[in-house]
Amino acid sequence: MSKTTQCDDWYLCRLTLTLPSLSDLQWVMFPQPYLAAVGPDAAPGSVVYKLVARHRDGSPGAAQFLLVDGGEDCFDVDRSSGEVRTTGRPLTPSREYILTVQAVDTQGRKGSHASVAILAGFRPPQFTNTSYSIYVPESTAVGQAVAVVQAISFQRKTLSYMLLVNPGNLFSINQESGALSLTRAVDYESGPHLHHLQVRASEPDTGLNNIAEVAVHITDENDCTPEFMHSIYSRDNIPETTPPGTSLLQVLARDCDTGLNAEISYFIQSLDFSVSAQGVVSPSRKLDYERPNHMYECVVVAVDKGTPARTGTASIRIRMANVNDEAPVFSQTVYKTFLSEDAGPETLVAIVHAKDPDGDGVTYAITGGNEDSNFELDNQKGIIKLRRSPPPRLRGPQYVLNVTATDDNMAGGPLPLSSSAQVIVGINDINNNKPVFEECHNYSLNTLVLENQPPGTVVLRVQAHDADTGVNGEVKYGIMQRDGASPGFTIDPDTGVISTAVSFDRERQREYTLSVTATDQAEEPLIGICQITVLIADQNDNDPKFENSRYQYFLREDTPVGTSFLRAAAHDDDQGTNAAITYSLSHQNPAYFHINPSTGWVYVNHPISQTSRISQQIIATDGGNRSSSVDLTVIITNVHNQPPQWEQAEYWVTIPENTVRDSKIVCGCDVLSVYGHAELELNTWAGNVAPLLLRHVTYYLAYILFAISACFICCQILQSSESLYSQRETRANNPHLST
Repeated sequence: MSKTTQCDDWYLCRLTLTLPSLSDLQWVMFPQPYLAAVGPDAAPGSVVYKLVARHRDGSPGAAQFLLVDGGEDCFDVDRSSGEVRTTGRPLTPSREYILTVQAVDTQGRKGSHASVAILAGFRPPQFTNTSYSIYVPESTAVGQAVAVVQAISFQRKTLSYMLLVNPGNLFSINQESGALSLTRAVDYESGPHLHHLQVRASEPDTGLNNIAEVAVHITDENDCTPEFMHSIYSRDNIPETTPPGTSLLQVLARDCDTGLNAEISYFIQSLDFSVSAQGVVSPSRKLDYERPNHMYECVVVAVDKGTPARTGTASIRIRMANVNDEAPVFSQTVYKTFLSEDAGPETLVAIVHAKDPDGDGVTYAITGGNEDSNFELDNQKGIIKLRRSPPPRLRGPQYVLNVTATDDNMAGGPLPLSSSAQVIVGINDINNNKPVFEECHNYSLNTLVLENQPPGTVVLRVQAHDADTGVNGEVKYGIMQRDGASPGFTIDPDTGVISTAVSFDRERQREYTLSVTATDQAEEPLIGICQITVLIADQNDNDPKFENSRYQYFLREDTPVGTSFLRAAAHDDDQGTNAAITYSLSHQNPAYFHINPSTGWVYVNHPISQTSRISQQIIATDGGNRSSSVDLTVIITNVHNQPPQWEQAEYWVTIPENTVRDSKIVCGCDVLSVYGHAELELNTWAGNVAPLLLRHVTYYLAYILFAISACFICCQILQSSESLYSQRETRANNPHLST
């Protein structure tokens, strides 16, 4: 029910009914039509017939069987077994009862109806087919069974079979089995193809019988071989210029079979000719007069489509007529010879020879490769020599001469024909040129390798050229090593590809100079050299480093906002943007201090009188986003305290280049304090420093606690090329005030 509508005194209901589809059960009783017989006095429950049904796919079908109509209540059907039984009601003798039955599957789907005819009395035999049609190959042996014609006896009697109609007594039948066989051989090609027989099946005891029609078809066997009308097909005086596809002749074969057995296809056993389905023979490629006996001979085959196929053959002979269609043919397509590059006049180079297949005379000429006129050719004999005057000047590695042979057209043709061959004259070289790196001046312009790359990284490929030939011009590459030290690079001796042998650190060495060699393979080799500078490109693999491990400062509580009081300095061993440092302070609220991101100067950003101690971190970040930090401690002092005083306001000192690390630069820098020496602390930071030294700390301050003197000590080797002058600012602090 899909919808219900209610009114005052009635209901409207809409029903949707789904009918089951038809079952796929099929009746499988045999034979048809469905016939049965029962004695008129049969006892109740006697089984007369059995119904059987299967699915269309042949699988057994679980079904129930229904008696739909007929039977006059004299018969019923067992729903499960399908057995048709008598009910016990009297049967009328010689009456035929027609029962309509149906099969139903387990899902309630019904199959098609079937009719079962039951005769109350004796029924004649029933043949398995109402009529028979059989096919007998003409090659069937005499006496071999060709078919079995059978019937069933409803009285379960033994049946006897007999031929009533048998034209020409060509067939015989076995009286007991109903097997039909030939009495003599048949031939499809000479006899009738169809025979009509009548077979009678009878019960000797009752005299009941039945007759069936049998149609026997004699079928063709492939027993005829295709035969050509002629054993030899020939054609004379065919010009050798006949184009492919031109019809030359037609072959024809016949087959006495029929149908596919008589359909013929033609094949030709030659690559020079083709044959069509109609037997037309034509050239498949250019024909040639210049062949044995000036004739083509091949075999054409006719094949029928029988199984197995039969074949017939015939010969084809095509005799040719000569035409000047063949160019002269050289004894070699390529002639090779060698000369020394200092060979003299009239030196024999080579002898070429060509023959014309048409029998024409031949003349020779050099048509290419002799631009310097070093070679001369005898046009009748084909002898090639070096010129007499002026003396030849040969250059390697070789000369390729094009030599043309032209016939005199005596065989008759539209034009004289010609062909060409090559004469390759190799020039034996003398090793008088050393390998040259033609791009050597460009190799160092853009050659670099990134630091920290694994060994085997390709750097560049070099190439050298040697003007000599052969082994004299074959180049092998190498790298010169100085004092047995490895240069850190390798080179492929054949390709010239330079690769790294180690992983480089730019901070240790910024560039390498390689001496690359190119050596020819002569017995006394010559060497070319190219010097290449390889730059080590920077990779951001170093953190910024502060000059001091911590920063401490004393500020008076009345220090104005905006006052710079301390400069942090850090350096980065990397290069370029990787070494560009930006300064920042850790977050604090309120932000008492700010720092200049470029210079590192720390200045007062907020009044500090309300606090006594401020701690933050100074952060240095390079261009590659690597960073480090140090602690900054600022102690706020009273305005009335007196700071310590240096004995001198400035100290000047000259430092030799390449000063060793940890060497003392200047000592004896005294500080005086009214509070005594035990209260003093010293620290230093970058002051007015040259730009390069902002990135490279070169010295630091060392002092002994409770002492009043300080020493500056070098922290790395100094180079005058980096800076000639720097200024450092040092402060002496006590817990209450500073100077």
